Amino acid sequence: MRQDLRWRAGIIFIVTIILGLIISPIGAGLFKTDPIRLGLDLKGGVELLLSPDYRVGSNVLLKLGDAFTAKLTQANIAAPQVAPLGVMDGDRYDGLKFTFASAADAQRAMNVGAFPEHYSFEQMGETKNFNLSPTVKVNAVEVRILQDARDFPEDALERSKAIIEHRISEAASGMAEADVRLDGKGRLNVQLPGLKTLQQARDIIVATGRLTFRINDQIVLDGTDMQDIRVSYEAGKGYVINFIFKGEGAKQLEKITTENIGKKMAVYLDESMLMDPVIQDAIPGGSGVITLGSASKDEVEKDALLMKSGALPVSLRVVQSTQVAPTLGKEIVNQSVLAAVIGVAAVVAFMLIFYSLPGLLADFALMIFVVLFLGVMAIFRGVLTLPGIAGFILTVGMAVDANVIIFERIKDEIRSGKRVRPAIHAGFDRALIAIVDSNVTTLIAALVLFFFGTGPVQGFAITLTLGVLISMVSAIFVTRTFLEWKVDNDPDHYTKYFGAKEVPIE
Repeated sequence: MRQDLRWRAGIIFIVTIILGLIISPIGAGLFKTDPIRLGLDLKGGVELLLSPDYRVGSNVLLKLGDAFTAKLTQANIAAPQVAPLGVMDGDRYDGLKFTFASAADAQRAMNVGAFPEHYSFEQMGETKNFNLSPTVKVNAVEVRILQDARDFPEDALERSKAIIEHRISEAASGMAEADVRLDGKGRLNVQLPGLKTLQQARDIIVATGRLTFRINDQIVLDGTDMQDIRVSYEAGKGYVINFIFKGEGAKQLEKITTENIGKKMAVYLDESMLMDPVIQDAIPGGSGVITLGSASKDEVEKDALLMKSGALPVSLRVVQSTQVAPTLGKEIVNQSVLAAVIGVAAVVAFMLIFYSLPGLLADFALMIFVVLFLGVMAIFRGVLTLPGIAGFILTVGMAVDANVIIFERIKDEIRSGKRVRPAIHAGFDRALIAIVDSNVTTLIAALVLFFFGTGPVQGFAITLTLGVLISMVSAIFVTRTFLEWKVDNDPDHYTKYFGAKEVPIE
């Protein structure tokens, strides 16, 4: 065997063995879950569609209500009844509803400018900016209140995606197969195959997770410089959260505790107070313990996870949540797999019948293509859905199509009078342009589907793209290596296998 053939055959063998091991039960131990992740349509689970939530919490509404009522009093308008507007969702509302004694009072309130379009105030040392949209409804004024989106970073969704992925990776194995994507419409799509509890997904993913330390309702320190967070059990205290601050955070903690001995320093996660201890001594070195009383281990671990993963840069709202059953059912999934097997078998039979020994070598290359495809899917933690299976089957056909083009070109070269070895070289070289052209047009279509499609369409586009790239490698590199190896090692004549007049090997 030629030296170059040895190298090529060695590369094919090593890569195939490695990827074969990855998709085998050995791979399950490596990934601590199934090597090939299944999508919601095959496995069931939870799907959340998230968008930035600029609505305000009840604590902010209370301050805004007091501020607007004071303006009405200054204008000699009788104090209205104030109530939250809309349905509470995670302690957030759409705004405030002011019900006046008469329609005239409601209109006067609008005329005196009690409800401006923009409003700002200081809360716990932070400036909060709001956009207001007041509307008169008979004797009431409905004021929709949104926190100004300009207060949030431009890359808020990208950072939120990274933080959610980190939370999922740190969470229980039930979330190990999650898929988090930006859908191009300013929203995040989170799919959690296999997860059965919708509330668990909400608690871990949607919580802002901002840790703050407050004295006299003023934020004196946040969790930005927190370095390490661990959960442990202490007799008499239950499960506790041990934390360590680094750098500037450690210095601030020591300074704050030194200056405020005897005062209460509340620890908040978002707007939920975790504890309200009295500062007994200064805390040097930045290390401390948060006790949560009778909280269960799961509750403490959830809070620790939110602290560890960092705060979301913007609050997220669940605009759609779905508990997805494996809609296809086990029987239909099995039928789909059977259809795929039958399709591959039919392709193998076609190549064997029409091209004999070269077709058999192409079939071996096709089997390697299957291993390469599944192995790459496993390495990049791709999610396989039913449309994805369809894309895979389509690329199997495209891989065979490339081999047909190559073999027909080899036939033409042999019929023109060339010997087998130069005919194989010329056939592959001249078929290359046609193969690349056809696959590039398919890739363009797949990219359009990916960037403008959502969910299942993107899954189809991903598997189609991956399959097209690997099928080109299979046809141009693997099949060629097999053919040249056989021609070099077998003294028999090969022209009969391509349906042309026999010419001895050069």
